[in-house]
Amino acid sequence: MKLTWRRQIVRPRHRFATSQWGVDEKETLQVELAHDGLVGWGEIVPSTLYGQTVESSEAALVQAGDLLGDDPFTLEPILTRLRTAFDDQRAVLDGLDAALHDWVGKRLGVPVWKLLGLARPQKQTTFTIGVADPELTRVKIDEALAAGFTALKIKVGVPDDHQTLAYIRTRFDGPLFLDANQAWSPDEAPQRIRALAQYRPTLIEQPLPREQWQHLAELCQLGVAPIFADESCERPADVLRLRGYVDGVNIKFTKCGGIREALRMITLARAFDLQIMLGCFVCSSLAIAPALTLASLVDYADLDGALLLAEDPYEGITRDGGIISLGDQPGLGVTPRAPR
Repeated sequence: MKLTWRRQIVRPRHRFATSQWGVDEKETLQVELAHDGLVGWGEIVPSTLYGQTVESSEAALVQAGDLLGDDPFTLEPILTRLRTAFDDQRAVLDGLDAALHDWVGKRLGVPVWKLLGLARPQKQTTFTIGVADPELTRVKIDEALAAGFTALKIKVGVPDDHQTLAYIRTRFDGPLFLDANQAWSPDEAPQRIRALAQYRPTLIEQPLPREQWQHLAELCQLGVAPIFADESCERPADVLRLRGYVDGVNIKFTKCGGIREALRMITLARAFDLQIMLGCFVCSSLAIAPALTLASLVDYADLDGALLLAEDPYEGITRDGGIISLGDQPGLGVTPRAPR
């Protein structure tokens, strides 16, 4: 197999920010696996939160080619070798995992969701309203509602929380997901969460710093809303650790390493009666497609990373209001968009 890659920059329509950070543009890597006349595509979306950068990803890719072998159908042995070599660079594993699955699906002439024995991906996604000044926040909310989104995810953990949420509830009565991105300490979180009850949240995500996950159980007992772990839950072993401490987990492919590892996390979460959300970062549709492939297995999808962009460089995922779906195209079902 021949492995190549290139850098690309994607830009959100509006600055995207949380209680901890913000981005005006995101640099990712498009990877290509060529073999026997076919090309499999994947996207690497590195996050410094997990020790990943474009540079560290490229350093791993330089070495990864020698571990691929010459049979893309041997997915599990290939990805086991890659996990052993690059366990700390799981965004790279995600991109390669996607490209391998894309290649196999194309070779067999079936979509990856059918290859895995799953239902056609068709799922309501939340649309995320990032942290911004009140005027821009209202613009974002108005745009989301005009576009027909039927579930909103709001980044909280900043002084304007109540102003933002009160405005939303005057306009929108649907599911409201609140994401604090580690904003609060264990001492202040109970009071903050009780104050959010009036907005009827569907769930509250990662209210505490990720290393203080032991205190999440106390927040579940408040009964305000289900408490989900995001930054505290990276890979399958974390699902085991979090059993009894949270109501649900947010699985992101950049954190865990792709389809194969996400399936392990989903199996574990179901065994422990944990709810499951699929999440993402700012990215293109090429990075969303692998997660959307598994959407029929989970409770919630927050797969709006490409929907936040001013221009998505890939096409193939369709949207009807708040519902996103994949069709019958072989592989992951997305292709580079033709230049305008």
